Amino acid sequence: MYDRERLATLSAVVEEGGFEPAAARLHVTPSAVSQRIKALEQQAGRVLVRRTRPCTATDAGTALLRLARQIAVLEGEVARTFGPATPAHLPIAVNADSVTHWFLDALAPLVAEHDVRLDLHVDDEGHTADLLRDGTVVGAVTTAPEPVQGCAAEPLGAMRYRAVATPEVVARWFDGRDPALAFPAAPRVDFGPKDRLQTRFVEMVTDRPCTGPAHRVPAADGYHAAVRAGLGWGMFTDVPARRETAAGQLVLLGGERYLDVPLYWQHWRLRTTVLDELTASVRRVAARALQQD
Repeated sequence: MYDRERLATLSAVVEEGGFEPAAARLHVTPSAVSQRIKALEQQAGRVLVRRTRPCTATDAGTALLRLARQIAVLEGEVARTFGPATPAHLPIAVNADSVTHWFLDALAPLVAEHDVRLDLHVDDEGHTADLLRDGTVVGAVTTAPEPVQGCAAEPLGAMRYRAVATPEVVARWFDGRDPALAFPAAPRVDFGPKDRLQTRFVEMVTDRPCTGPAHRVPAADGYHAAVRAGLGWGMFTDVPARRETAAGQLVLLGGERYLDVPLYWQHWRLRTTVLDELTASVRRVAARALQQD
């Protein structure tokens, strides 16, 4: 059996990024943290923490880190049953557009009802399941339909995206041109290196690769502002795309063509009040906010 105190120390080192900040969080000395990690590594028979800046878990450490976090969730559930306890740490992975358009509405009732400390990890929806797999988060909004080992998965609906650009960008790059030639060449705005929405849309509409120059703006508000400023064309979710095209601020590209991105909610298979209510709230809000079959 692994010592609960040592597991909690492993979790603190990885979450805080080092031995000294972990010691401050645990109210012990850095030496005590080092001794606990060494004892845990001796018991496991392998290195668990990479002594880098920040400290990270090795593959073996990741397995124990997930165990540590599951124990913390269950202990917190029991502690709250008997009275006031430390706020529950609720790390969740979610894509930026979900945070902007609907996910916070699912979290608000949980925060109002329970003493929880949210820790949102914002990443591309195609990669959020990786954070669930390595034990960093307890739940994730993801495009992965197959449940991660030890997790449950359920469909939420789809986020609908439409290609838009300013009238000036349309006049310069698209007016009077075959979309198969215009889209691959026109400058676009990507959210970041993992963002393939624009590329997927171009391939769907033109059956050609998206080869134009790409500006990267990894911030939700900044991304929208970059498209509105005319840096290039980009993908907006359905509601703002239609609202701003109706106002004449932007122009729809590709006619009524759109790209639907199916989303799934994956979470640990742990039955706790907080996780159960979180899942119910995510399911309820997604049913209103996302495209349903």
